[in-house]
Amino acid sequence: MYFIETILIGISLAMDAFAICLCQGLTTKENKEILALKLGITFGAFQAIMPWLGYSVGNIFSSKVSTYGNILAFIILLLIGINMIKEGKEEEKCEVLIGLKALLGLGIATSIDALAVGLSFAMNGQEKIYLSVGIIGIVTFIISVIGTNLGSKVGELLGSKAHYFGGIVLILIGVKSLIG
Repeated sequence: MYFIETILIGISLAMDAFAICLCQGLTTKENKEILALKLGITFGAFQAIMPWLGYSVGNIFSSKVSTYGNILAFIILLLIGINMIKEGKEEEKCEVLIGLKALLGLGIATSIDALAVGLSFAMNGQEKIYLSVGIIGIVTFIISVIGTNLGSKVGELLGSKAHYFGGIVLILIGVKSLIG
């Protein structure tokens, strides 16, 4: 039962990463395989590191993380979403590659929930933390690669309108994280 529960936690945590990967697959003309690997590794790593970090910190900062984490995720996703919409208006920017700063920002924004899960692991006396974070990271990697490839296929159909769609989705994810 532990293994199945951990996979389900990983799937739940990976949904924001999936949506972002879908958006990135929609809007980029970068090599899709390389993009899928970049996003998968970034999101998988953050989704594995954050629960471990939350577990390590324990209950000390749990109320502050749940209060301010949603606001931080909202601000990051709002700014990235607005930027994507602006890029949609500037045709020449459609081929801009995802930079390190954007990857790190997205990794942090999508893994705030994973930090809280790590805190709950500590409160519940989770003994298999390394196995748990490994499973969560692998599940997120797989889901991110699938999302990027799926977005790429849909992006071919939407063309230049994909930036608007992607930006709106990121803003909605940010609003969702703000209102809980």
